[in-house]
Amino acid sequence: MFKKNVKKLGVAISLATTFTFSLLEARPSIKQFDAKQEAVFEFLADDMEYSQSIIVGKGHATVINLDYYISANKAVYNTKTREITLSGDVNAYKGNALYLRAQEVKIKLQEDYSFLEPFYMQDSTTGLWVEAKSAEYDKDVYKIQDVAISTCSVNNPIWKLKADEGKYDTNKEWLTLWHPRLCVYDVPVLYFPYLSFSAGYKRKSGLLYPVLGNSKDDGIIYSQPIYFAPYNWWDMTLIPTMRTKRGGGVYGEFRVIDDKSQMLWANFGYFGDSNSYQNTYNLENQEHFGFQLEYTRKDLLTDVQNYFYEDGLYADISQVSDIDYFRLTDDKARERADLQGSLLTTRLNYFLKSDSDYIGIYGRYYSDLESTSNAKTLQTLPQVQYHRQIDKLFIEDLYYSFDYQIKHFTRPIGYRAVQQEAQLPILFTQSFADDYLNVSLSPVFYATQVNYNNIDDGLHLATGRYITQHYQFKANTDLVKQYENFGHTLNLETFYTLPGFEDKKGSFTTFFALPGDKQELRFSASQHFYDTNNILKLSHRMRQYFYLEDKHKVGELENEVQYFYNHEWSLLSDIFYAHSENRISEATHKINYNREYLNAYFGHFFRDSFAKTDWSRGRYGEANYIMAGVEKDFANLNLFASLGYDYKEDYFKTWQVGFETSVRCFSFGLKYVSEIYPMLTTHGARARDDRYALLTIKFIPLLSSDVKVGR
Repeated sequence: MFKKNVKKLGVAISLATTFTFSLLEARPSIKQFDAKQEAVFEFLADDMEYSQSIIVGKGHATVINLDYYISANKAVYNTKTREITLSGDVNAYKGNALYLRAQEVKIKLQEDYSFLEPFYMQDSTTGLWVEAKSAEYDKDVYKIQDVAISTCSVNNPIWKLKADEGKYDTNKEWLTLWHPRLCVYDVPVLYFPYLSFSAGYKRKSGLLYPVLGNSKDDGIIYSQPIYFAPYNWWDMTLIPTMRTKRGGGVYGEFRVIDDKSQMLWANFGYFGDSNSYQNTYNLENQEHFGFQLEYTRKDLLTDVQNYFYEDGLYADISQVSDIDYFRLTDDKARERADLQGSLLTTRLNYFLKSDSDYIGIYGRYYSDLESTSNAKTLQTLPQVQYHRQIDKLFIEDLYYSFDYQIKHFTRPIGYRAVQQEAQLPILFTQSFADDYLNVSLSPVFYATQVNYNNIDDGLHLATGRYITQHYQFKANTDLVKQYENFGHTLNLETFYTLPGFEDKKGSFTTFFALPGDKQELRFSASQHFYDTNNILKLSHRMRQYFYLEDKHKVGELENEVQYFYNHEWSLLSDIFYAHSENRISEATHKINYNREYLNAYFGHFFRDSFAKTDWSRGRYGEANYIMAGVEKDFANLNLFASLGYDYKEDYFKTWQVGFETSVRCFSFGLKYVSEIYPMLTTHGARARDDRYALLTIKFIPLLSSDVKVGR
């Protein structure tokens, strides 16, 4: 900033050891040197006059410092008072950018004081400029009169802030205005009695941009974020919010950087509904609250010199009262949550690792946000694992590993269980046909025991014990070949499980999987095609299971194809075919088109009602869905539209259309949105239709606000 450079100028003069006045150069100049005889201050002009303590430079007068230089038509330097007065088209440059402009500048070096009239300053990074009738600089602060501020063109700005007076703290990069008016093309549209904000990119505590809206059901919506940044290693945002017809609350976001430069992120919030609102919509919860935390850290307790040379912590914690919590806070909370439909998953893992051993402690907690009670959902709290890394056994190509786990399944209502598992595979591998074929044979010794407690009346569950010795056989090949016009890779794999000895006693509910109790066969294949520039053009993957002892011996066939026609067009097709039903159980198709100024997609998703539930991959419930979207960019205009349509139930789940136009300093957007979302009532989740118009106005970088109007 200019203030800092002024200080440097004053210090340079006070430390100078020699002072020269030269008329031998092409232009008359005055130079001042430090103790190392390096020039730290230079005063040049086309014509220079010296009378006692006054030096007058006329014609292209220039004052040069190590970091900046100032040019003017005339400059007067008083060597006794150390005051420099520059007049006539004064321009101060920092680096290669114009930083400050005025008609007259008075600089008192010793007092660190200057007076500028008129005043102009611009930040080359943000584009923010400040213009004033006059300015006084005193001890790091500019006091300015009749101020105009904007980031638009100086000649004809779209918007600007006008104020009677203000001040700018160059150390804090903080601008304060009294009685500012926001003007669009000189027409006042908004008045503030007082406004204070950052004029740079450094983190500072203060108020952030408010959000103002209106909804038919919730009334006037107002949120005012408050930002706290006391230290470089952590900050926090508190967001008090109010919905006049519904209630009020507060949300917050917390960020910490640890000594390994890893971020801990947390989100928390509370919102309380009024009695009338809860009764109108028959809501299950009057209070909506939640907490989220994400943190990943390696080398938490270990050292490379220790036996366990590596450890790690992974936390993805999300606990919320119901699905409505995510609608009342910002989109970031929902995007970062592990939410599959209505199922919210929390994970907390820790591991220790050495060259030979691995120890892990895991916890998983599931919440069904569309259910009035989560008491019957089985939770894994905790799971402990010891794993012996694969190692050689006696001879070449013979290996072994060992794995032991104990899992605690708990819930308030319903049976609970503690399961212990031990597994010892012996692996023999061999390659044939010049390494084109890789074969492995593995006898596997497996044992598990399940102890039940809190058993409901009428449910008879005895302690389950299962011991087996089964065999796993795998054969695979990886082939790569380069043709004249393309390259091709092919992987083929067969995996077969053969039961052997088995001893099974007691009860095992469907929740527990028992490996090796039946014959299973899996075929999988994948191939990739590349062009001559090694760019992927086509990928194809297939997988087929056979359950040789089940009633339905043939499992689902999965076939996935991705085709990249060029850098613009791509196609995805992923199909699951159920042989038992002789029809498709699940399918996804999507076409993407991406160009520099145009993006579009069209897709289809289908899941039949008989499809096997798999919570781990978000597979549950019937779905019939078409999605499409397009976005087109023009020079200063962006048009967009998207939709999601349930063709079986014949309704639009969501759709929106809108536009946004922007220049460097101003952005304006409007979109109309329709969406159907769940709300938890006393009778379970109920669908609610919401339509609203969202108006976005941004006076960059000073003011950004969203105005939401409900149907």
